[in-house]
Amino acid sequence: MSVKRWVGRRLEHLVRDQAGQVLPLIVIAMIPLVGMVGLAIDIGYAYYSQRTLQSSADAASLAGASQLPNTTSASSLAGQYGAGAGDKNAITNGGVSGVKETVSETCVASYPGCAPDNAVVVDETGNASTFFLRIFGINSIPIHARSTACGPCADRPADIVMVFDRTGSMCQLWSGGNDPSCAKLNAAKSGIETMLTALDPSLDRVGLVVLPPVDAGKSSCSTPSSTSYDSASSKYLVVPITSAYKKAGVLDHSSTLVSTVDCMPASGSTSYATALEQAQAELVKDGRPTALHYIVFFTDGAANTGPSYYGNSSPYRTQPCHQGVASANAIKSAGTTIFGIGYTLTGQGSTSNGCKSYSGANESPSITAYSAVQNISSNSSTFFDNETVSGLDAVFAAVANLITGPRLIPNQ
Repeated sequence: MSVKRWVGRRLEHLVRDQAGQVLPLIVIAMIPLVGMVGLAIDIGYAYYSQRTLQSSADAASLAGASQLPNTTSASSLAGQYGAGAGDKNAITNGGVSGVKETVSETCVASYPGCAPDNAVVVDETGNASTFFLRIFGINSIPIHARSTACGPCADRPADIVMVFDRTGSMCQLWSGGNDPSCAKLNAAKSGIETMLTALDPSLDRVGLVVLPPVDAGKSSCSTPSSTSYDSASSKYLVVPITSAYKKAGVLDHSSTLVSTVDCMPASGSTSYATALEQAQAELVKDGRPTALHYIVFFTDGAANTGPSYYGNSSPYRTQPCHQGVASANAIKSAGTTIFGIGYTLTGQGSTSNGCKSYSGANESPSITAYSAVQNISSNSSTFFDNETVSGLDAVFAAVANLITGPRLIPNQ
């Protein structure tokens, strides 16, 4: 064998020997590299899963807050929008397991509406599955999401005109006899003030229309006469749209708006249509084009009269409930949202409480107070019929919540 050939073979053996030594080193060096890549991938997936969980928690808290101040409804609806199995925002990608949700209500003092709670808190936990980290015995990574939403508290401006039924029935008992305490009237006033407390004067402006109207030349706190409807000079709008109803976050009873609500007496019969039209006229005249426009209409019964200056054949006189619906339809077509709040619209032990013309005859076609207010309202979510005076505060607070809307609160 030549020297050259022998040297070539020795070099080949030497290279093979070195290759056998390097391969284990490469394998050993790749173990932490694979671990680092696996850790990055699994942590990234866990972060994705946590954000999915956070989105469901946000949706749940916002849904719940939309029902405040009714804490029972808030908890129930929040539970339906969580990430658990069967919920509307259930995580179905298969990589998250053991999702648990807790819902609670709390009072966030920096926002209005603690009656007693103004916020919904949703906590959700679960486990994000791992892939590469399983080779190190790590099968999942725990994840957590927390969300708090308040209601009412959103930053969207609103111009609101309240249409308040202060007719004589507001100081009557179920039986029809007089109620010296005027329990219904006072409960409705309390409800209005609950709504005002939940609003923000820097965003929300409020006006007040009453029915029956105020006789010409009389104080807004005067008792309406039997002919209040019949004069075109009578005043329906007693407080134009204003932001002066709170001071330092507290209801200002010396303000024109709140003091007028406080002093209103009850007397007279019921006519919806012109009052609603006057409310819309105020929104057109003084409402901000950048604000949402609302009418909050409260009544405790059926319309039964109308202004005589329209003439006895006018639907304002012969069909006061139907005309109320027609007037409301025109208002809604103009973009104003109407909330209809009824109190005992069906009457005690009755399913009718039918509307009547100015003459006392039943409206034709027939229509009930319940149906009238329901159709005056913009939709089913803006219609309320309450059967107890103690529940009016909650109804008006719910209206304030729908107007202002819920909002997520960070860092709670």
